[in-house]
Amino acid sequence: MPMAQTPDQDARYALNFGVARSDLSMPAQLIYDRLVSEGATPGPLGHEPPVGFPSPPEARREILEAIARTNPKYARPFDKGKVATVSLVGTESWSDYGAVVLQMAILDTLLSIEEKLEQLAEPT
Repeated sequence: MPMAQTPDQDARYALNFGVARSDLSMPAQLIYDRLVSEGATPGPLGHEPPVGFPSPPEARREILEAIARTNPKYARPFDKGKVATVSLVGTESWSDYGAVVLQMAILDTLLSIEEKLEQLAEPT
């Protein structure tokens, strides 16, 4: 089940995609029960959601980390605050390199914002 959702979203996701009620947090279970009492019908257990977007934050974080692991020069701006200074292969233009690093920075920033919003949404 995707993370970073409200209990209401978790309950609706569970109903739509057959996630077991017991897998939900207590607030989501209460909403799940209310939705069922209002006539919502749970989907079959184990029903896989369609592939699509937005992907869960964990998947986006894994993509970001995979790019950084695959080619360390993409991780350098994040790890050491420096961009790559030499392209050994010579086939990649600096604009391509800059575009990848910029996209990684944007994704990293969005993930950070999403994590902070999730923390704010959690009951204290």
